[in-house]
Amino acid sequence: MSQKIRLGLSLYPEQESLEDIESYLKMASERGFTKAFTSLFSVQGTKEEIINYFKNFTTIAHRYGFEVDGDVNSAFFEMMGAKADDLSVFKEMGIDILRMDAPFYDERDAILVNNNEGIMIEFNTYMKGVIDNAVANGGNPKNICTCHNFYPQRYTCPALEDVKEENLQLADYPVAMFMSSQEKGTHGPWPVSDGLPTVEEHRNIPIETQLKHMVALKSVDEALIGNAFASEAELDAIQNMMNKIYFHLESYDPNVEEDAMLAAVRKILPSGDLTRIPLTMVLEEGVSDLEKEMLFDFPLHSVSGDSLNYMLRSRFPRFLCKGKTIDVRPVEKPFFEKGDVVIVNDNCRHYGGEVQIVMKPMENDGQRNLVGHIVAEELFILDELKGNDLFSLEVK
Repeated sequence: MSQKIRLGLSLYPEQESLEDIESYLKMASERGFTKAFTSLFSVQGTKEEIINYFKNFTTIAHRYGFEVDGDVNSAFFEMMGAKADDLSVFKEMGIDILRMDAPFYDERDAILVNNNEGIMIEFNTYMKGVIDNAVANGGNPKNICTCHNFYPQRYTCPALEDVKEENLQLADYPVAMFMSSQEKGTHGPWPVSDGLPTVEEHRNIPIETQLKHMVALKSVDEALIGNAFASEAELDAIQNMMNKIYFHLESYDPNVEEDAMLAAVRKILPSGDLTRIPLTMVLEEGVSDLEKEMLFDFPLHSVSGDSLNYMLRSRFPRFLCKGKTIDVRPVEKPFFEKGDVVIVNDNCRHYGGEVQIVMKPMENDGQRNLVGHIVAEELFILDELKGNDLFSLEVK
């Protein structure tokens, strides 16, 4: 997967000044954000006042390269005089994407999708039946995108497995999910401050870790910050994570002189525009320089496709280990646990230097040195890594 996930944010105009909105959009645009989600029906006023407000709003957003995704409900739709075959009022407001909080549930959904104004129609991800019916009635699937809900109240999010299943069912359409800023005092459309994620597992972890998980899912096209305003530090963290996840690796060049063992690895490494999942680990004391080389001197590790039961295996480091000694370092505990990072030592010389991440309890048979542990908030990301997926390791 090399297609970059799209970054977006959310704005709640009834609680924010246009000056603050512009400042936030400018800051986010400089860090790669291109989509702005907002609630159209939360702004009070006459039809003309609402039109004029959002004209100003979208002018600012478009100035900074954002597409505007406007959430509407049926009451607002009716108040603005819009119909399935007439979205001109939203075009006048400058809306690029219309998120239907409630569709028509009949043939009008296809008419809506094929609107003459060129507005993209966004359905909730649980509306797979509505989408299927709209397409069956002649709706152009290229005009459809989807978005999960966010959940302000703790423990109300759907199960992660259900979210993943919905994503797979909607693989033909762009899928958006919400991540949650950890900044204190953020807000959503209601007076709650417990974050606005799509899945509960994201509610209390760093925002860049949420992004990392969405990329690891391989079924999310857009990552939107649900609450406002994320801090500048968080936006920086997201930008930095994007630069780690998506990178370019030049192919092996036999005309370039380099260490023979490293050259052997370079010949088999994938190259071009690549996607990797950076995993954060805590390093054990006493790890040797050679072991650190095995862990961190690679631009990427690759999950071996034939061993996804007890561990994730990265075989590439074995090439750098040929002719070198991986001294046995005793490990006191009888079992390795999920998230332990180990390196095969000289008690099993054939596999010496192989980096392994433990996925379930595994007996310590003396053939592996414990070199560290994946941090607790990233353990669930390991569950998404499959054969041939790429990852890197970095110290917390």
